[in-house]
Amino acid sequence: MTGTQRRFDRLRRIQGLDPERDYEEIWRLVSAYEFPWDYWQSVSLAFFRTFAVPSISALLDGTGEIVGHTQKRADDTLLIMFEMGRLGLESPEGRAYLRRMNQMHRRYVIGNDDSIYIIALFIVVPVRWINRFGWRRLTVHEERAMTNYGRRLAQLMGIKDVPATFAAFDQFAQSYESRHFAVTGSSRRLAEAAMAITADMLPKSLRGPLKPVMRRFSLASLDDALLHAVGLPLPPERDRRLATWLLRTRGRILRVLPPRPDNRPHRLALATYPDGHQVSDIGPGWLADGTADVQNNAVQGDGP
Repeated sequence: MTGTQRRFDRLRRIQGLDPERDYEEIWRLVSAYEFPWDYWQSVSLAFFRTFAVPSISALLDGTGEIVGHTQKRADDTLLIMFEMGRLGLESPEGRAYLRRMNQMHRRYVIGNDDSIYIIALFIVVPVRWINRFGWRRLTVHEERAMTNYGRRLAQLMGIKDVPATFAAFDQFAQSYESRHFAVTGSSRRLAEAAMAITADMLPKSLRGPLKPVMRRFSLASLDDALLHAVGLPLPPERDRRLATWLLRTRGRILRVLPPRPDNRPHRLALATYPDGHQVSDIGPGWLADGTADVQNNAVQGDGP
């Protein structure tokens, strides 16, 4: 495709793929070309949402990685998700990142429902965000592919009884949150640590004066139930309206701009790895490279 291609040409390409068979390719087109900023912003929000669940926040807080090494832990999460999708869940290179993720989890007892909830968030939150703020809504075709991608990832992580449809994932997440969201000391610590690094996205010269603005914008992007459950204050309604207007205006502007060309897929720019990385760089310090996966039936070799 050339720089003069029409904005909806790639969507027609996606519609020609099979979401039951080509879900990885559809995922790549959505996350690397159609909605790269929206997708990866919403993945970060999905991870933040896990802080509101006491069983998950206690585990994450207990590792000391998020509060003590906030930027690296956030970057590692994004990097693993990005590289698994870019390289392919079935490829040897993609499986190396999958094994690394399973190794990172092997020390901890993670409930199956907690695991389903986390997978549900990485499916549901991006779809919700894109449909609200993206330059167009996702099609049912794309929604199904995103669901199938998440289901395959769950299988490779050894998660059982995984929902079969987007609607089922959405219902599971909503029900789970209504039963489990609760503010705790760990949820507050994790949320404040994550909020603190939002200013790091700015140039150093602007971090001082704009840090309060970044915090207000971040708070305005989160719903009341989540803010209550992580002990953060509710923003003024005017902040919510402004944040919504800015995000939707961005989407409307993108709609009339040329699409991202095929030779320019989205790339992550991570503060932790300015000069690149090896798989062995990812994870906490205790993780020895090559340690076998032992928990939750997670993939160990080439997997199922």
